[in-house]
Amino acid sequence: MTFLSPVGSARASSRRPADSTAPSAVVQAPARPRPSSDDPRTGARAAGPRSLTRNLVGGLLTAALALVLVVVPSSPGGGTREATASASVGVNGVAGANPAVVDEPGAVSTTLVSMTPTTVGPGSTVTVVARIHNGTDEALTAPRATLGVNWRLLGTRSALAAWADEPTSKRSAEAMATETLDPIAPGQDATVTFDLDTDDFNLEPGSGWGPRPLSITVTDGSERLDVLRTFLLWEDTAAPSPVGLSLLAPVTGPALGLTTAPDTEGQEQTSVDVAAVDDALGADQRLGHLLSATSGRPEVAWAVDPALVAAARTSTESSTAAWVSAFDEASADRSVFALRPYDPDPAAYAQVGAALPAPTVPLPGGSTTDPSWRTDLTLPGDEVPGRATVRTSVQAGSPLVVVRGDGLTPVDSVSYTPTGLATVETDAGPAIALVSDAALTEAFSAGTQASGAGSTADATQRLLAETAVIASERPADPRHLLIALSRGFDPDPAAFDAVLDALDDASWVTLTPVDDLLSAPVPDVERSTLPESDGGEGVLPAPEMSSLQRARTEVSTFSTIATDPAAIVQEAEPALVVPTAVAYRTAPGERTAAVQAAIADADRLRSSVAVVRRGSGVLLINTSGNIPVRVQNTLDQEVTVQVALRPDNARLKVVSFPVGPIPPGTEVDFKVPVRAYGSGNVRVEVELLAVPSGTVVAPSSDFSVRVRADWETVGTAVFAGLVALLMIGGLWRTIRRGRSPRRVAELTPASGVPTAQASAPSSDTSAGSEE
Repeated sequence: MTFLSPVGSARASSRRPADSTAPSAVVQAPARPRPSSDDPRTGARAAGPRSLTRNLVGGLLTAALALVLVVVPSSPGGGTREATASASVGVNGVAGANPAVVDEPGAVSTTLVSMTPTTVGPGSTVTVVARIHNGTDEALTAPRATLGVNWRLLGTRSALAAWADEPTSKRSAEAMATETLDPIAPGQDATVTFDLDTDDFNLEPGSGWGPRPLSITVTDGSERLDVLRTFLLWEDTAAPSPVGLSLLAPVTGPALGLTTAPDTEGQEQTSVDVAAVDDALGADQRLGHLLSATSGRPEVAWAVDPALVAAARTSTESSTAAWVSAFDEASADRSVFALRPYDPDPAAYAQVGAALPAPTVPLPGGSTTDPSWRTDLTLPGDEVPGRATVRTSVQAGSPLVVVRGDGLTPVDSVSYTPTGLATVETDAGPAIALVSDAALTEAFSAGTQASGAGSTADATQRLLAETAVIASERPADPRHLLIALSRGFDPDPAAFDAVLDALDDASWVTLTPVDDLLSAPVPDVERSTLPESDGGEGVLPAPEMSSLQRARTEVSTFSTIATDPAAIVQEAEPALVVPTAVAYRTAPGERTAAVQAAIADADRLRSSVAVVRRGSGVLLINTSGNIPVRVQNTLDQEVTVQVALRPDNARLKVVSFPVGPIPPGTEVDFKVPVRAYGSGNVRVEVELLAVPSGTVVAPSSDFSVRVRADWETVGTAVFAGLVALLMIGGLWRTIRRGRSPRRVAELTPASGVPTAQASAPSSDTSAGSEE
């Protein structure tokens, strides 16, 4: 069995693949009574009421199989085993079995359905149920299943991996019981059940505690078709001190879209489209499965996108409302890490040297992030993030970075599994990496998927074997491990519970919150290094990311003219963050459209304060004057701007740039003083500047000025000439007229009119009366 496909060993055989149209009916076999378990001939229970001839044939086939198979000796002394087994043929396993497993087409595959109990000791009985699927187009005419267990202890993790990954052609474990099955038609299943007494394993009391190899080999005649390889957990002596195990599950949703529509005043507005959330939160959807599986498990930490939860709160769908209610109830008693709103991709920001968005980015519906949630964790979009991403995370105030896959694995010289923490040094400061154990994470994910692509029983045995070996590596050294699930993790709640129950019941494992992991000391071990940069597929291309950053910078600069700059920045931020979501990695076309919509929205916001365009140009006939510029403000707050004119010709010189406030929803005229030289048409660009930085804050405008400064000189000369002519004409007229006879007559006394002297009385004459 290859562990990478823990559905059991789906090995290719020489048979032809089954026709996809093969009938789904299966051969049913009657129940078979179990004879005494001390049958010295086969060491197995009888297969049922068979004739003596059939028993003889079975014995011969058993002998032939023993010659064909390479079996590991049970102990140095050898010895004969006694065991019992029973088998049945049915449809898709047994009642209450795990979710259906995806079988490899064209091959016979074997899946472990259950192993009860998961851990055994002396004097007990273990029941192993397996399902055999015939994926070929030929019937298995003489199928046999042989269960084997080796006495040897698998004491290292590399030994576990080597056993799980061995191909079908390699050796199986020593045969404990063999069962002959009825023929299996193409495309059909058979279920085989083995009941084994552990005392038959030849594991003496005091045998080493830990996992043993267990196999189920399927043959048809002399042809080996498949070998399922799993583990038997032997617990005779006391287990070592338990290792801590924490789980981290991302609660992140689909990429949210951007929609543009007129507001109540007819202005175009871009908003976050939350419709996709309803489709993702149904009970039969991934996030519905995730909440159902983890809600009753407070030891499972969540890494939550606050925008997802906020968007869900705005929904009117009853199923979404139910999800929100269950989420709120389940989040109360667990470790919750709030990712940056809208789940921005750290790698996209790191590639252009940009800072991650703040945790305060506005959420849909005006919600706020629960203040009890931690905001110091980054969940990269890549399993193994680059150092640039780690640095970006540290700069943003989130020094905790999750590393999955084969990142930061201990070097070969480290002979044990250290605690899942590591320090990553960056020039922005140290980061603490939460290192997910790759083998544990892979086994857990495969065995709990809702798709049924893995065997829950097989995953459980692998997890128990792995943790048992880890615990025994350093029995006196308490260590803490992490299973960090992927963003796309879609669990089957029943399988999720079954695996965690088995781990919780194991005496060598303690399920604890992630906070306990973070309180553990960081081990001083040498690990592999992280790559310098992220190489994950689907990261937002650098040119598009740079365009978003330019738009963000322009909005930030524009906001400085307002009374409340933060309100403007916060208004534009959601649209600028949405296109960078990790979920958009798988939808590049929709992402490009979102980028374009976000940039257009930022431009519209900056156009809220703009120059009112003129219907015609300006005529300037003076050598100096004021050019009026009208500026409008459609924001809901006052702004202060400086109006600058940039002529493209030296005929026009700007004396100064006026500064002034513009109340909300108004237009104001600014008079810009200029000087003109000569005549000609000048193109003038109008810029609105921030004060006092002088940075351009809005899209520029332009208009034409017809400069006719010589008209004033010519006009003055003409006027002066006219005045001079009028004066000269008057003087000339006056001189030419001279003194007129009338005026001379007016100055000469008329005859008979006494002069002043004649009319005056004499001084020596006196008046008197007559006698």
